Amino acid sequence: MGSPVIAALRFRRHSRHGDFVQNFHATRLFAAALVLYFAALAGRTVSSGLSRHIEGTSWMALSIAFVLLAGAVFLATRRGAHELPSSHSHAAAVAVVLGVAVTWGGAANSSDDVLRPYSPMLSTAIVVLVILMLRNRLALAWTVVAVDIAIGLALGPLSDSPNWLTAVLPRASFIALFIASAGVVLLSTQISEMRALSLRRAVDRRGVANLRQDIFERDERIRRIDARVRPLLTKVASGSEISHDDVVDARLLEARLRDGIRGRGLDVPRVRHSVWEARRRGVAVTVLDDGGLTALPTDQAQAVTNATARVLEDELDHLKNGEVIARIGPPGRRPVATVVVEAGAVRRRVELTEDGSVSRVIES
Repeated sequence: MGSPVIAALRFRRHSRHGDFVQNFHATRLFAAALVLYFAALAGRTVSSGLSRHIEGTSWMALSIAFVLLAGAVFLATRRGAHELPSSHSHAAAVAVVLGVAVTWGGAANSSDDVLRPYSPMLSTAIVVLVILMLRNRLALAWTVVAVDIAIGLALGPLSDSPNWLTAVLPRASFIALFIASAGVVLLSTQISEMRALSLRRAVDRRGVANLRQDIFERDERIRRIDARVRPLLTKVASGSEISHDDVVDARLLEARLRDGIRGRGLDVPRVRHSVWEARRRGVAVTVLDDGGLTALPTDQAQAVTNATARVLEDELDHLKNGEVIARIGPPGRRPVATVVVEAGAVRRRVELTEDGSVSRVIES
């Protein structure tokens, strides 16, 4: 490979490493900030509760609200810079509503008319809603605001607190909500462009990683070929006599080269070994890969490769003649892989599914 390509790969590698380190540190700082916030929230709640001597039911309500709101923050921030899935955003919204309802329920059942122990939970609900707004879930967040207000209007008077309406409609919280909403609306184009750029960089990184993997696999194949070809070529160059076994090895090596090109998905050590030995015994073996593994997740593709290799190895183990064809099908084709055996009176077709299991065996 030319030096410009190597330089480009090295630049991409260092750039990727730098991005990873930067993102890692940013994630750690954000996680630390969340931990500190919820630690402070717990401390403030416990301190206020102890000072007001709240009852056991109120402690239980605050504990449940704390867990719900912590879970909501986790769901709202889990995907980082990536698009927030609808399932996560809706689950966070439900957790906020339940957390607010439990908090007001605890205040309504309390004999104390002071809302100070419950205010931190209500403020945390606003924090989650601001995060949802910044994650481009503006309509959902304001829907939750409306539901939370309805809950407060229904349960607030039952708390006997003279300040319940202020807790339902806190001015500072609504200022934060309006600022977040205005920021999302005014910067929606820039946010979309930043998200698109992030996705583009992720695709580029995957492309570079795939290129490096292809180069590594190619170099591995070259080393394996060199280990077998060099002794034979050295013998030819030195003028030594070429034996029948040398000719057989040369033909087997040529077949292996074809396998590496036409059957890359099955180019694994156990397949190479069993196919080599079977061909040496006189079995005709064909290994094909039509690209079906590229449409599967990595773990499923690995499972299919391992299962197909195991079936092929078992079929070839005792064969001394006949023909065997192992094939990875095209993307989207079912079965995803097949092993066909024709040896004497034996006619067998083994079909495998996407999870690596044998779906059926057809014999005739």
